[in-house]
Amino acid sequence: MSQPISPELREWLVAQLAAGHSVPALRASMRAAGWHDSATDVALAQLEAGFPNVEVALAPVRTEMPGPDLDGAPLYLDAGDRRVQVLHTMRHPRVIVFGNLLSVEECEGLIAAARVRLARSLTVETRTGGEVLNVDRTSDGMFFERGENEIVARLEQRLATLLRWPLEYGEGLQILRYVPGAHTARTTTTSTPTSPARPPSSSAAASAWPRS
Repeated sequence: MSQPISPELREWLVAQLAAGHSVPALRASMRAAGWHDSATDVALAQLEAGFPNVEVALAPVRTEMPGPDLDGAPLYLDAGDRRVQVLHTMRHPRVIVFGNLLSVEECEGLIAAARVRLARSLTVETRTGGEVLNVDRTSDGMFFERGENEIVARLEQRLATLLRWPLEYGEGLQILRYVPGAHTARTTTTSTPTSPARPPSSSAAASAWPRS
């Protein structure tokens, strides 16, 4: 499933290019933010072409972002095929903790499918824009393709229903594994003269922690 090139991404690309960042650095930053290679290729090709007909492609201005229906402080939400608990909410920053998002069988299925593809997590190297091993991030990780298998497709639809977010704006699900002693050091999203700022995400963010 393709990822649409959002107006926010176009603005980010133009701003970062004007700041002197290279196309390879922009590509690496987009990949780190979850943009697929195919969408990255399209966006960078449009950038080099000067974004022709960009006025036609711009989406209408929204005054409110989609999100879960929390009117009345519900304890449960209907996610289409599953009743999900609302365990905790925060407004600033906007954080919502859900329970019962996945079944035990779904967790086990995701873990089994991911296990054979887990590899040491990488970070973006600010000088070159490439990806490198970093002692501050010692987790293992992998990404599923969109709709890769029945469980992934079902979970993507569930999240889209729960968050009231268009399914086509989703990203591939990422699985991270932290063995005893593994860690990710605290970081902040910043821009330096040699590294682009983080690009806008292509979707709302949702995280789940299957028990292994």
